Amino acid sequence: MKTSRLRTASAIFVTLAATTAAVPAFSGTSVAAAAPASAARQQVDFNGDGYEDMYASVPDGTVSGLKKAGYLVVYPGDAKGIGPARHQVINQNTSGVPGSAAANARFGAGTPADIDRDGYTDLLVSAGNGPRIILFGGTSGLGTRAVEYRGQGYALGDFDGDGRTDAAGIDRTEWEGKIVLDESIGADGSVGNTRTALTAGGVTVYEGVQAVDMNNDGKDDLLVSSGCDDEPDCGGRSLYLSTGTGFTYTPIVTAPGTYLEHSTVTVGSVNGDAYPDLVFTRQPTGMDSDVDFPSKGGAVAVVLGGPKGQNTAVKPKWITQATAGVPGADERGDAMGASASVGDLDGDGYGEVVVGLPGEDVDTAKDAGGVLVFKGRASGITGADTKVIGQSTANIPGVDETGDAFGGEVHVVAPAKGVPATLALAAPGENTGQGGVWLLKGSRTGPVTKGSVSFGESSLGVTPSAVRFGWWLG
Repeated sequence: MKTSRLRTASAIFVTLAATTAAVPAFSGTSVAAAAPASAARQQVDFNGDGYEDMYASVPDGTVSGLKKAGYLVVYPGDAKGIGPARHQVINQNTSGVPGSAAANARFGAGTPADIDRDGYTDLLVSAGNGPRIILFGGTSGLGTRAVEYRGQGYALGDFDGDGRTDAAGIDRTEWEGKIVLDESIGADGSVGNTRTALTAGGVTVYEGVQAVDMNNDGKDDLLVSSGCDDEPDCGGRSLYLSTGTGFTYTPIVTAPGTYLEHSTVTVGSVNGDAYPDLVFTRQPTGMDSDVDFPSKGGAVAVVLGGPKGQNTAVKPKWITQATAGVPGADERGDAMGASASVGDLDGDGYGEVVVGLPGEDVDTAKDAGGVLVFKGRASGITGADTKVIGQSTANIPGVDETGDAFGGEVHVVAPAKGVPATLALAAPGENTGQGGVWLLKGSRTGPVTKGSVSFGESSLGVTPSAVRFGWWLG
């Protein structure tokens, strides 16, 4: 499978929080042997050259004068890593892509996976109310071929272990919805069969589904978010392990105060073993579930995976800016965890957890934003050795400005063939909503700010506009 909000063969769909708003003089304090390759991480490699690629979805982008038609920018990796100079722009006016660009279609947000199992990563892309599109990878990169997708699923994986890609989604024909599987996706975008995997009961309403092979048995499992039809403050996350022919409910054990309502989940390998881990982030909601939630500005908790689904020997706990070793202070509106990613940035075999703070105030710059990097360990993460990065950090281009929302999106590009990992950070509110992306190389000490670069829409040869460039990175 894969990671970083699950960049994976079992790809994961996660809705990212977007804020408006560059980073901080925060208040407050400021190589081991390689572990087994984690099942939580599969390369995003559109052209199959062995180097990790990156893409930026720009659904608010203008195409041929059509506002918010949306486009996608692909940044192929090579022996020098990821850089803004090498890029490919794809939209619905691109030759071979079904349909045509239309105002407000917001083309671009996508889920990666090797859908046709040919060794090249593909991308399932949304296009407003129109049919979704599969952009297939190939030797020439993404978009070598493209077809309309005729299914309704969006969480991509192999749920029955037959070696073919399926897609899980929610059928909302009935109010509470049901989880359905599109099986045997064809190279023409067809679906061999659609079947019901889970049916909600009582007052439960299905709200989202993600794919993750939590017990690393070769069959993807379902991580389901749910709510209630009669009140906004209930529900949470449930794990259903695949048996190959069905799914078995498996509780997610939490520590006191670790309530999973209103949380976002990113999948990756934090402790470096063969099992994916779940990184939960949550901000206060103002509802009853906040009573025991130990944070004013947001928190992160890690649920470790294991052969039975969860490694219950290590109980999750919320880490906030009030936790010892974490820079800054736990303050309302910080939006800690509005974005998150997992990846090994120091090459020790354990995945760092990168968390955005897009609402962090820096001196007089309100919502300038920032990013926290938690060091991965065999037991997960703690506050120890946590690093903070912002536009006030030495060698980071730019300055702290009100509304930049630096950290509104974060993404780790995995290392490959001698190329270290790269940390990509975005500020969707930079320059009054134009947005921007920063790239930092990994090293044995973690991400290095010296030599970091920043770029935005102007790097594509167009006049920048308020498109929140970098709002979604993959």
